[in-house]
Amino acid sequence: MNETNLTKEDFWMKRIQDFQKSGLSRKEWCQENQVPLSTFSYWIRKQMQKPSELDQGMEPVFARLPSELEVSSQPLSEYPPITIHLPESIRIEVSTGCPCELMASLIHILKNYA
Repeated sequence: MNETNLTKEDFWMKRIQDFQKSGLSRKEWCQENQVPLSTFSYWIRKQMQKPSELDQGMEPVFARLPSELEVSSQPLSEYPPITIHLPESIRIEVSTGCPCELMASLIHILKNYA
């Protein structure tokens, strides 16, 4: 199917996938493809708000995290690392000694993961 037969959403989904594969920043990709950054950001937000096919069929998974009392009463070395599995074979492992700033950055990045 060529680009003239795509719906607007499919067209932008393909462009977003091309961006993700490029390894470029949003700004760099937009400059190379002559797309206004504001337009591209709009379509990324629109795609992120749309529930994915995976989300529609999967129940959330809850994990029990230790309380502050439990954490303060045991050495950090006794806790196993936290492992997060994402689609496309992405695996993130966070050790218990992870600095708060790094964890905050990781959470911010995961919120914007498309």
